[in-house]
Amino acid sequence: MAVLISVLVLNNSIVDTLFVTLLSFIGIYEYNKCFKNKGYHPIPFVGYIGCLGLFLLGAGIDSAIKMNIIRIAIPILLVYMFAYIVIKKLEVNIVDVAITALSIIYVPFLFSFIKLLFLQPDGRILVILAFASSVATDTFAYEIGSRFGKHKLSPVVSPKKSIEGSIAGAVGSMIACSVVAAITNTYFSTEFNIIVIAVIGLVLSIVGQIGDLAASSIKRYCGQKDFSNLLPGHGGILDRFDSIMFVAPILYAFIYLINLI
Repeated sequence: MAVLISVLVLNNSIVDTLFVTLLSFIGIYEYNKCFKNKGYHPIPFVGYIGCLGLFLLGAGIDSAIKMNIIRIAIPILLVYMFAYIVIKKLEVNIVDVAITALSIIYVPFLFSFIKLLFLQPDGRILVILAFASSVATDTFAYEIGSRFGKHKLSPVVSPKKSIEGSIAGAVGSMIACSVVAAITNTYFSTEFNIIVIAVIGLVLSIVGQIGDLAASSIKRYCGQKDFSNLLPGHGGILDRFDSIMFVAPILYAFIYLINLI
């Protein structure tokens, strides 16, 4: 939280890019290590190249040029991955290539939407909304679920989560997002519609919980409790940001659609 607050206060595009890119690099490392522990052989180089692509979002490059770079990079990376299978004489196989390809989508691509939120008008407030939704969902779900949870939400993937906790998390997200919107409307001259923000908070909570379960499914498949022990009490970057990684793209989609309307 101290790092996040520092990034928000500094309000510097380069710092924003470095922050998101660092999260992605650590996330790729945790993701690859998780699957390596299961006996797979993801290709780390490809994932890290994907993380470097985040710098394009913060660079002063024309959007058309950025798209052309992406169009060139994707087939080159695909060729590299399949050539790697041949070089390694099937020690690395098509499943490893699929796991590697997913790493780019799951980690740097999803993290990139935090940077895209930063680039929007009132971008820092949008990032605060995303984190407020995630934190409120986790907090309300834990407090209510641990006390009153009787019906399991997904016992196979995450045995401790309950339907009661899930509902409480959604309500908590609506409250938190509404409070953030009310405060910024009062003190920062924003014009958020509180009802719309509350609905968005509900959707973000649902999506964030799906992100949490998605991360849990990966860890359970690989036989790990956490992705790493980088953050005491939380696990790794992917443990802490699993819901944010899903929330940020959906919030960005909402903002994009609202701007179109």
